[in-house]
Amino acid sequence: MESRPFILFVDDEQAILDGLFRSLSAMDEPWNMLFSTSGTQALELIARHRIDVIVSDLRMPGMDGAELLATVRRLSPETTRIILSGCSEREVPYQTVGPAHQHYTKPCSSVKLSEAINRALAVRRRLRSPEVLSLVSGTKSAPTVQKSLADLFAEIQSPRGSAASVARIIERDIGLTAQLLKFANSGFFRVAAPISDAAHAARLLGLEIIRALFVMGKTFETFRGPGIDIRIVNRLQERSLVIGLLARRIAAAEGMPNQVVEQAQCAGMLAHIGSLLLLNAMKDKVKDIADELDISGGVITDVERKVLGVTHADCGAALLDLWGFPSAVVEAVLFHHEPSQRGGQSCVTALTAVHAAQALVKFSTTQLGQPKVLLAALDGDHLRQSGTLDHVGSWGQIARSVLAGAG
Repeated sequence: MESRPFILFVDDEQAILDGLFRSLSAMDEPWNMLFSTSGTQALELIARHRIDVIVSDLRMPGMDGAELLATVRRLSPETTRIILSGCSEREVPYQTVGPAHQHYTKPCSSVKLSEAINRALAVRRRLRSPEVLSLVSGTKSAPTVQKSLADLFAEIQSPRGSAASVARIIERDIGLTAQLLKFANSGFFRVAAPISDAAHAARLLGLEIIRALFVMGKTFETFRGPGIDIRIVNRLQERSLVIGLLARRIAAAEGMPNQVVEQAQCAGMLAHIGSLLLLNAMKDKVKDIADELDISGGVITDVERKVLGVTHADCGAALLDLWGFPSAVVEAVLFHHEPSQRGGQSCVTALTAVHAAQALVKFSTTQLGQPKVLLAALDGDHLRQSGTLDHVGSWGQIARSVLAGAG
């Protein structure tokens, strides 16, 4: 029988902790709740218990929330880290973007906080491998290529720089896109609806805030490890950009609402963020997977499960879920190779568009004009359930147009 998870709440005001205890106890969640009035006391509890989720205030005397969560990230990387703060200063998010997976502002309803905690626990259950769970939860951000950062700062400092031009640079890099959207959707900005578009996020934040995010937050790791072929990284990122654009075009052609169209592009661009994560941390095993695929020509997710016990889709979705991305984006990333596994899918969604896009980008121009060939690479059960079996030909034509433009 699975043991009850431990949730640790940290706040220097006892009255806040008492209120959390009363409201969350009334919801009868299946958790063990621990409470601490200081960072030092919290670390003592972490030494004695396996903490699944920590929810901490930011402004506390002595060790503040940012320092506490940074320490927790080092000592217990598998623990999900959430900031719950009453601070409103614009500079507050910068110091917590790295240590915290999610940010919420006070007052925060017990329902909203409970949902955030349960979502974090669902991520833990989704990943069976403790090593991969530690890898995902301990990641400050997606890795990025150093040239992307250099281009970004040059554009921000340019007198001709604009939110649109900065967004174009960010959209070329999976890691930069993920981190920008994570920040823009944090609770500090109180956005009316989830933001799934880098250009929208850049307009919302402004150039100076973006500069502060990437300079002060120090959120990005780069591919410095020996043996990593940067050409593979570049190809993966270029393909991800095309998948995002193609998913957007397919979603628009299917008449999806604008918000869903944006989510399809976001999920398409981030569908292989888990591949970057695995490449950066497990390059030898990733090479074994590539070698087996070259020999067997099998399905990548099947080989990943065999070698790693987890797929790039699992890792990517878990990372995005921890960062608080919309559930539609997380689900599209998680099931983009196997959409029928989601279950209950009887309509066309962002997942449909992303699944189609990631498959169609692999075909030649000639093959894209052959619907029967394309159908063999798609999840037929999902297409039948969503009523899109006869849409594949038009998707192929859209793909030909997108790939011609990308070339």
